[in-house]
Amino acid sequence: MAKYGTDQIRNVALLGHGGSGKTTLAEALLYSTGAISRMGRVEDGSTVSDWDAEEQRRGISINLSVIPVTTGDTKVNLIDTPGYIDFVGEMISALHVA
Repeated sequence: MAKYGTDQIRNVALLGHGGSGKTTLAEALLYSTGAISRMGRVEDGSTVSDWDAEEQRRGISINLSVIPVTTGDTKVNLIDTPGYIDFVGEMISALHVA
């Protein structure tokens, strides 16, 4: 496992209202960096960040997900957050680390 200094780590929180495409954006970023070989779809329940059965059933993010991606010598922690107000605590947690 590679070690990164603080100058090589970036935390990026994806924020927006429910259904705005945060999870789809995370999938596209993972695909474009080569971290995954194909993009998952929220509708199919095949995204990296919505792994929980309840998230897949509802088609929405309930929990925040931290997805590490390496690009060059930088580690980027993508933080996919829920967009619905019912799960605002998860979004606030993401803001504390981003």
